[in-house]
Amino acid sequence: MKRIISFAVMFALIFTVAAATSSCGEKDKSVPDGMQLASADTATYCFYVPENWKCDVASGATTAYYSNSDTSNVSVMTFSMPNTDSDVADWWKSFSTDFEAVYKDFTVISEEPATLDGVVGMKYVFSGKLTHDNGGAGVEEALKFMQVVAIRSKSMSSPEAYVITYTSSEEVYDSHLDDVAKMIENFKFN
Repeated sequence: MKRIISFAVMFALIFTVAAATSSCGEKDKSVPDGMQLASADTATYCFYVPENWKCDVASGATTAYYSNSDTSNVSVMTFSMPNTDSDVADWWKSFSTDFEAVYKDFTVISEEPATLDGVVGMKYVFSGKLTHDNGGAGVEEALKFMQVVAIRSKSMSSPEAYVITYTSSEEVYDSHLDDVAKMIENFKFN
């Protein structure tokens, strides 16, 4: 009987330690002050957003938006790369071609090195216009975007592109840059 109880206690202790150290889904001291965890427990990363942003993981991607009246949003998506030697430039070439097909006046504003949790990548800032069918009257919306992309390779699997995308109207884009910078700075891989 003692052996069964000791085994149960040991198992419970091991489970508690493993759960505490392997998942960022736990609400603990690792959540940065003034932020909340936006990513699902099953995500391969931890994505934190300011407490005043609204989180949405229903789409399969991690998304947070500012408010109902200001729909500026930040999303995190992962993409499997087709080749083990794929890099950020390969990903950007494919993405930008698709983007040009959807958005009018697609313009790359800047490109510069960036990191996600220590993994070197790139930050792209670009703009484009999208026409909405507003009751038959096409309304054009000027949008501005920032993407931070990093390729993470793990042993025994294809590399994955991790893409954080900030999307906003051009009018309010700058007003959320501090929040977005904090989100990128606190992004963590599992």
